[in-house]
Order: sequence, then C-alpha cells, then structure tokens
Amino acid sequence: MKCFNHPEREAVATCQKCGKGLCRECAEKHSPCLCDTCAAQIQRDRQQQAKTKEEQRQQKYKDALVDTWGEFIKTAVIGIIVAIIFLCVPSLRADGLDGFGDYVVYFFLVFCIPFGWKFFTYLQSFIPIFLIGTWWFWLIYIGVKACLSILVGIPCFFYQLVKTILTQRKISKLK
Repeated sequence: MKCFNHPEREAVATCQKCGKGLCRECAEKHSPCLCDTCAAQIQRDRQQQAKTKEEQRQQKYKDALVDTWGEFIKTAVIGIIVAIIFLCVPSLRADGLDGFGDYVVYFFLVFCIPFGWKFFTYLQSFIPIFLIGTWWFWLIYIGVKACLSILVGIPCFFYQLVKTILTQRKISKLK
C-alpha cells in the first residue's frame, strides 16, 4: 500500500479514523496516527465543542442572573402582601400609629420581613435541623426566626436590592 499524500512512498501505518495509508513522515505528524484531513477535522470538532460549552456556560450564567431578578420580585410581592395584612388586621397592627409617616415606616418594616426570612432560611441550609421535636419546639423555632427576620429584614432588603441592580447591569452588558 502507498502513502495517500506521497504516492511514491510505501505506507507504514494507516489513519486510525479513515484508514488511509501513511508513510513514516506522515504517520509521525499526529498522535495518534491520523492523516492531515482527519487531524484537522478532530481539531475543528474540539474547537466547536469548546465553543458550545462556553456558550452553554454563558447561557447558564444569564439564566442564573435572570433568576435573581425573579426571586427579588417574588420576595417583594410576598413582602407587600404581608405588610398589607399586618396593616389591615387591627390585632396585628402596632398600636400608636398616628400619621401617614408611621404607617409608611410600619409598612416598610413589615415589608422587609420576607427578605430576612429568606436570609435565615439560607443560613439554615448550613445547619441541619432534623424533623424531630415537639410541636412546641417548632412553634418557638418559627417565632424566633420571625423575630430575627424583623431585625435583619431591612439590611437584607437593601443587600438584595443592590445585588439585583448589579445583576441587571451584568445582564445588559452580556447582551
């Protein structure tokens, strides 16, 4: 058998992909033993796979950024609903709300509770709390979590707001 590229030379190997005969010079060009055409095709395939993988990584990143915006909106809507409930139910409303300003401050404080709740739920994922315990344990646990959510709700809201704004800037730069 003769070399595919050099018909005057004897083939000492064959391309592992297509089976073309290769002389010693052609056989030593690529490892594993491939003809120039097959080696170039494999290189193009690898580049295409790398490009596709990078595009998938970028799309996954964009999807995660968009999810951040959706999560913020969802938490804000929950906060608005909770604040309206607290303002409409007299037994839940704080006593001594005199003017419009008091209602706005109270509304904002209650509005931020879901942001604090999400923060503590995130922290809870690092500390396993088993599904054992009495109903008293769970009642106290939820009460403590709610009180702590009130305390950290406002800073968590502003953190999430800034994070969402920065995320939207990243999304607009990616487009």
